[in-house]
Amino acid sequence: MSLLPVMVIFGLSFPPVFFELLVSMAVFMLLRRLLLPTGIYDFVWHPALFNTALYCCVFYLISCLFV
Repeated sequence: MSLLPVMVIFGLSFPPVFFELLVSMAVFMLLRRLLLPTGIYDFVWHPALFNTALYCCVFYLISCLFV
């Protein structure tokens, strides 16, 4: 259960997990921009799978912070 209330913006109600998804997407994009020049994607077998796993880990950490 999240401590954030349901947000209503312009008549649309958004659950608390929506804002966690937005924050985690922003952190993921920042991490991806930092990792691209390092060349770590040369050692990754499947970049799309790596990106998905990285986003899931970031979302988990962000959702743990909000609870």
